[in-house]
Amino acid sequence: MVIALLVGLNAGAQARAAALNSAALRNRVSVSLAADKREMALTLAKQDAALRRDLASRLSGEQLAVDLKQWLSTVPSQASVKAAAERADLNIRQRKGLEGEVDSLLQLRLASASMLELLKQGVEPLYAYEPDGNDATWQFIEAFDRFGGVHRLDVHRMPEQPVLVVDIDGRKDLAAGIKLMRERLVAYGQRPMPTLNVGATATATATSTPVTMLDRIYLHDDEEPWISGNAEVYAIVNGVDPSRDEPALDIVDMPYLDTDGTTYYPNQILIFWDRYRWAAANVIIMEHDDNTNYQELVASLFTIASQILTAVGQPEISALVALGSGLVQSMPSNWFTNDDDYVDSFYTLEKGITYTNHAGAGGNAVVYLRPYAIAGQ
Repeated sequence: MVIALLVGLNAGAQARAAALNSAALRNRVSVSLAADKREMALTLAKQDAALRRDLASRLSGEQLAVDLKQWLSTVPSQASVKAAAERADLNIRQRKGLEGEVDSLLQLRLASASMLELLKQGVEPLYAYEPDGNDATWQFIEAFDRFGGVHRLDVHRMPEQPVLVVDIDGRKDLAAGIKLMRERLVAYGQRPMPTLNVGATATATATSTPVTMLDRIYLHDDEEPWISGNAEVYAIVNGVDPSRDEPALDIVDMPYLDTDGTTYYPNQILIFWDRYRWAAANVIIMEHDDNTNYQELVASLFTIASQILTAVGQPEISALVALGSGLVQSMPSNWFTNDDDYVDSFYTLEKGITYTNHAGAGGNAVVYLRPYAIAGQ
């Protein structure tokens, strides 16, 4: 994952602040989950005859997944299978730093609604898992049949045979991760994120809160592998704190934004301007990554941003310049590839400005933003 803040000068400060080893950073933030997913996929494949009918009865076009631990607790299955699911789920929550935030993350998901009828008709499925790493380097998707046989599936072509994917619940994972990151940022000294409802008749007053609203957003088709499922997207809004020489980072959930090639109209508060110096900030749009340790992510982001501001010295408007390019240089290069991480970025967004059909720096997202004032209570 990554943040960036504005455009850049002050090359010396950037170079000093970017000294953090990007490989080490990636190793801390990214954890490996594929081994646990693979073990569960193989285990469940061998139990297919006993489990498939019950599973098929629970799935529908609106509900293509089941919570793995909860489901196994309600169906006749071997104790070793349930124990394996408990063990894998705990391992994954611990690696992601979410052990105390959620009681389960693993799910079993049908890869596509188009496969549902075949599954209900009794067509034998394959059991698969999402590999670790950058999907651009994947050679195939490994899947298992009920005899434990290995099948190598095309990365980008949806299989015709039903495929059940051992995966984590991306929505639950991201929601817990965002909550955790916000709590950690408060522990670092930031003010809590405001929780305000937008009134239909809100107007600017002496006590009003100036914000920028996200009225419309569109993501271009990025040809994500079929096994990844729908996207789970969030934004990192960032700038300099108005009352101290520290970075200001806000995490904004975008739970509606799950399909590329679709226009969404969220009417969502994106930026609270009271939280940013110089009435300027950036927005980085990120896609949820199964392999992220959220505790390490938020600690790394805040540390890097703080180091850059320290290297700059007394922050002035030009500090935003060094902050932007310095953060980018500090990040592992594969965070800027199609790796379920970086989606797009919007630099130098300003308070009070309307942005119509505004394209991101990466050309992948287009937004419509407008200024708004929430009336004081």
